Amino acid sequence: MSRPAIRNPFFHVGFIVPDLDAAMKEFHAALGITWRAPADAMVPLRGPDGVIEANVYSVYSEGGPPAIELIQSVPSTPLAANGVSFHHLGFWTDRLATSSHDLDSHGWPCAATVASVEKQPSRFTLQQSPHGFYLELFDTATPRHADLLPNPVAPSRITERTG
Repeated sequence: MSRPAIRNPFFHVGFIVPDLDAAMKEFHAALGITWRAPADAMVPLRGPDGVIEANVYSVYSEGGPPAIELIQSVPSTPLAANGVSFHHLGFWTDRLATSSHDLDSHGWPCAATVASVEKQPSRFTLQQSPHGFYLELFDTATPRHADLLPNPVAPSRITERTG
């Protein structure tokens, strides 16, 4: 069996929503979820058809991991959806380009990333699964919420049996 492209546990579940503010209120009222401060940014998304300037308005739940991420739908991008829908599982990686290329080779191609001069994956990628959802790879070097980073794993100790 080949080595998996991703080895960290997922840290968030992402949903696309038509109206972020309304969805935050609904999720809070129905499920008691509290939210961090929303982020509203123009992001140059590189995809198969080139670079699109996208206004990405999103928020993560308090606590976790795992966290819930809500993203307001961005038409004509991989962040588009009708209504509220499950969109992606988010994973940290400390080798973004390599992890993205590994998933490409397994049939999960990169649908979008932040455009960079080097034309390599930058900050995050959205990898299209063959199952109708995305996998988001998020670079540990540029964490949006450092408290959601995976805990370093302590080296295991081998204990000797005596007697």
